[in-house]
Amino acid sequence: MTNQKEIGGYMELELPAGKEYYEGSSVMRLNTGRACIYYALKKANVKKVYLPHYLCTSMFQAPKALGIDVELYYMDEQFRPKEIHSTSSEEAFLYINYFGTGKKEDINEISKNHEHFLLDNTQSFYSPPLEKAYNIYSPRKFFGVSDGGYLIKGNIDIEDLPQDISYKHASHLFKRIEEGANSAYKENMDNENRFDDFKAMGMSKLTRRILQGIDYEKVKIKRERNFYYLHQRLKDINGIDLSHRFEAPMIYPFLIEKKGLREHLVSNRIYVPTWWNDVLKRVKSDSFEAYLSSYLVPLPIDQRYSRDDMDIVLGVIDDFLRK
Repeated sequence: MTNQKEIGGYMELELPAGKEYYEGSSVMRLNTGRACIYYALKKANVKKVYLPHYLCTSMFQAPKALGIDVELYYMDEQFRPKEIHSTSSEEAFLYINYFGTGKKEDINEISKNHEHFLLDNTQSFYSPPLEKAYNIYSPRKFFGVSDGGYLIKGNIDIEDLPQDISYKHASHLFKRIEEGANSAYKENMDNENRFDDFKAMGMSKLTRRILQGIDYEKVKIKRERNFYYLHQRLKDINGIDLSHRFEAPMIYPFLIEKKGLREHLVSNRIYVPTWWNDVLKRVKSDSFEAYLSSYLVPLPIDQRYSRDDMDIVLGVIDDFLRK
């Protein structure tokens, strides 16, 4: 008998081995959200895909790698497509559930007009998969992992892919604990930038193990509590309609026509990203997309933070608005 299992030696990092949030025969585990888009388009076998103008340029990588034509569409202030109302069997349509606050009835209605409908839930990890759609999730935007994506569709043909190796790119996760976000910023950006060299692979073993140890219900509750606590204070001055129900968004989208708020927050150690400035180069100056690119401030509401932390965020915003 020849034993193939490693026994003994030094101790490894101990992580709980529970269950991932998404499991089963309809789930394909990949290394990024854009890899999920790649395989959705590949399996749909289409010649063209419609993408919204308001998106990250990395979204163009998948159709480019497949040689698929791209056409961009505008949306209205309810995040509904303005121009494209239906597509052919040789076309795909991608809809982004922005911030995780999309209206379910709108998404359901839009999907009915597209045979190959891609629902980008990368900003909405807890939104249930839409039946018959290609559902795309990015746990990297919600949890401390260095790669990861889920492509979910009924009866999907799951391919056996080489897995990403993420331990080399996980130092920012450990460094942030010991030295803070600023100290680990370069390592975090290095990890983000490595995906610019597009290569669709399977989810790494390390990421899957981390995802098996998360208390998903606790995370969901904390995100929603923080979101609605901010919303109670900001809803009257927020330019986005958030009166409908949704589940555990990625951020609180605060849209207010005030220049300098983002910089004021960052100067007070409240780190909010700048999303997709390149959108301004390809859209009409009077479009909703241009307005979002100029004035949207994504406020953090994730599971690391309490109501006291949200009060800090609100206090810094109040100080800015009183000036």
